[in-house]
Amino acid sequence: MAVEKLKKIWFCVMVETALIACVALANLSLEPLHYFFFYNLLYGVLFSFLVPLLVLRKKKETLDLVGVKPLGKKQLLVLVLFVAFSVGGQLIPIVISGGVIPWNLLPMGVIPLIMTTFFEEFLFRGFFQTRLEKDFGALPAILISGLMFSLYHIGYPGFRTFQDLLLLFAVGIGFAAAYKLSGSNLIVSYFVNLPNAFVTYLLKFEQFPTMGLSSTIAGVITLCLIAAVFIVFGVTAKKVEEGEREGFE
Repeated sequence: MAVEKLKKIWFCVMVETALIACVALANLSLEPLHYFFFYNLLYGVLFSFLVPLLVLRKKKETLDLVGVKPLGKKQLLVLVLFVAFSVGGQLIPIVISGGVIPWNLLPMGVIPLIMTTFFEEFLFRGFFQTRLEKDFGALPAILISGLMFSLYHIGYPGFRTFQDLLLLFAVGIGFAAAYKLSGSNLIVSYFVNLPNAFVTYLLKFEQFPTMGLSSTIAGVITLCLIAAVFIVFGVTAKKVEEGEREGFE
């Protein structure tokens, strides 16, 4: 059992290192093809999406084990409370003080942030947190998930200060708590993260990579790839299940 736990921790470290390296390499040049290769394909599709799916396939597990589940009343309540608290806590003081929120920046950030939020939640909450909880318990899993979420931001040049990483650790714990309180529902943690990503982009846009038409197009292509992989995974998993059922009969 101890060996299995060490293997799981080592796997987390290896994937986290790969994420940081890919994001950092992507940000060395914002030339569209360079960024698309290192960020969208390597950081996103490969390490944040395909690697978890391959582990699921190897263990013959289904998507509900990474939190892909329907929403119920409990999940909706958790979602509304977390979004109201986190997003409202950031925007309300600005509105009250008469501050300006640059809403005009949001359109070009929507698709890239939808994509990145999916990668973050699928990997850190759906995959890692679920697996870590089995071996280490709920609280350590939440803390490790939050820590991994924070540290991967080292790859982004605009988020490398201790203050930013500490804040991201707290934010990551919040997302992880929402995931746990919702019954490990990935849809909840995704839609808690997404509006926060939008607000953070609007308030700290200078810390983000530049987002324009090319990043939107790249994001659409990547989201289409994700959808295609999901369809293939679902179809093949169903065939395997039917084959096993027929063999049993």
